[in-house]
Amino acid sequence: MSSTGAPITLDEFRRLIARELHGDESRVKPEASFVDDLHADSIRLVEMMLQLKQKGITIPMDEAWNVKTVGDAYQVYSRHVGNASGSISVSGAPGSDESGSGASGGGTP
Repeated sequence: MSSTGAPITLDEFRRLIARELHGDESRVKPEASFVDDLHADSIRLVEMMLQLKQKGITIPMDEAWNVKTVGDAYQVYSRHVGNASGSISVSGAPGSDESGSGASGGGTP
């Protein structure tokens, strides 16, 4: 799977996460917590990120530490590939549409 072209969809992203975590895809929802719902410890999360990177799906390490849910991970991925229309509705992130426009990243939200 080459993701240097068009970004993958949320559904494809969920499928990859389920495969990498050896879990049931129906549990991999945008609001699912990697730790609490998908039972992935920090070592498993790093392994998953390395596997995703081999498939061309990159989540920058400096942003990865703030990722708690599948939806968070997809939003970071979408921003990273420049897919502004890839934002999704995640229950824990109201009004997140305005936060992705600055690239300098030096200010406080």
